[in-house]
Amino acid sequence: MHVDVSTELNCSAAKAWDEVQKSSLLLRVIWPLARITPTAASGFPERWSEGLTVQCKSFVFGFIPIGVRTLRFERVDPTAHELSIRESDPLVKRWDHLISIRAAGERRAIYRDVIEIDAGVWTFVVWAWTSWFYRHRQARWRKIAKTL
Repeated sequence: MHVDVSTELNCSAAKAWDEVQKSSLLLRVIWPLARITPTAASGFPERWSEGLTVQCKSFVFGFIPIGVRTLRFERVDPTAHELSIRESDPLVKRWDHLISIRAAGERRAIYRDVIEIDAGVWTFVVWAWTSWFYRHRQARWRKIAKTL
């Protein structure tokens, strides 16, 4: 199933692109509906990079464990302002996530999440939660963007 959610941010596309590459932004926008902690003692990198694979423990609502999630950063394209991440965990076989940022004027940007989901028999439930979750993420993003 497919989720496609976009929002307008009150900051430039360049600033949004800079922020979206930071692991700290991800941790802020997913809270409190989700929480992830790195499995590696070194923690998350400051910035996501192409070819990077990260494993993390995932928690729904910040405390319900759902196992180890793998994030593979397949493409980080500074020209197109796109991140392509292939994710999976014990419940979700495929979670292909494309993040894109487009200019919408000098001080505005359009931020978009497109997610392809395959969770077997749980796909519809995961799709419904994901649709809600990404609207939450983008609402948090809009608040953050105002401060950039």
